[in-house]
Amino acid sequence: MNEKTDVEKSRAWEIERSEKEKIRLRKEQAENKAWIKNKLKWLNKEPRAAFFFFFYLGINFQKSRGGCVVPKTEKYDNPLSAEALGTKLFRIAIDKTPEQQPEVRATIGGITSDFDFNSHQDKSESVAQEVQEKLEKNSLMNTVSVIQENPKEDIDKIINKLNTYKLNNKPANGVFFPYFAKDFTGIEDIPAYIIKTLSFFDMNNVLSFIKETNEAWVRAQEDFQQAFSWMDIKNEQQCIWAWNTMKDKGVSPPVNPLNNFQRWHFICATFDLWQGWTKEQLDELTRGQKKISPQRLELKLSVCPPRKHKAVLMDELEKAWKMKLGRKTVNNHNAELKLPAKIRKKLTKLSQKYEISELDMMSLLIESECARNDL
Repeated sequence: MNEKTDVEKSRAWEIERSEKEKIRLRKEQAENKAWIKNKLKWLNKEPRAAFFFFFYLGINFQKSRGGCVVPKTEKYDNPLSAEALGTKLFRIAIDKTPEQQPEVRATIGGITSDFDFNSHQDKSESVAQEVQEKLEKNSLMNTVSVIQENPKEDIDKIINKLNTYKLNNKPANGVFFPYFAKDFTGIEDIPAYIIKTLSFFDMNNVLSFIKETNEAWVRAQEDFQQAFSWMDIKNEQQCIWAWNTMKDKGVSPPVNPLNNFQRWHFICATFDLWQGWTKEQLDELTRGQKKISPQRLELKLSVCPPRKHKAVLMDELEKAWKMKLGRKTVNNHNAELKLPAKIRKKLTKLSQKYEISELDMMSLLIESECARNDL
């Protein structure tokens, strides 16, 4: 009887202790959240910085997922842990069982060097790229076999198969976080999301992350303080055009927006964190071009910092938009002056009769009619 009572008391004590610990942790998290909210309250007034922080957080999630030698459980990854922000413990797996039971392993601990925040491609990306290259190679081989079997196939179709464009919708170099993007669905208040996410982690890691991100943000802003100043955030058509054009150039944003406000700032955040075109991307951008711009040629022939790549991209986007507007203006102008064929013939006859140009003839008629009606 006494043993049963002792067990019940012990269990009750354990439950009470567990509840107290939960209360303590909730209180600590609330305090941490309040501190982080106060520390990052400036993000509410600086949306470009807020989206930069958001993307930087996503990049660190991706780094922490891709930095492990042995695959980890899918349920939880701490983007602000030692793995993402500094030295980290890793494991080398040694298979100690027959081939039938490879899951039983012996492991050896070790310490890696400091994490490189400038790294823009993790192991998962490399594996994905390798798989993609194999698929493309197989696709090319299949195309060749089709050519051999169908020699009369239209030559244009064959050329199109061999010259498939590879950059469209490809992630921007250095701005890729599919693991984080999976959890980002329907989030509208970006600053609140950042604060809530950071409040779950150790404060030492949070401090390191905020410091690191602040420094990266200052560098990005100093390089292009007036980025996309030629664009209008309220012009949804223009924002969609810039979004699609960047994707065509291999600078695709990593997540889709909820609205045009997010689209605009996703464009800016992608640009701010973009590490520039890779050699392979530059080769693809200039493939088949008889004349390459001096800017692109410089990027191809020498190793340039991301800032140079950004300057070239911004210049190309701005010029392309101005050309688009110019073509639209010309088309509208032509549409306004286009007259029905019968009226045009009559205008021509009148201009020949009075020996003046058609434009002057039209102006004279308009002025005469306005004068007759006192306009």
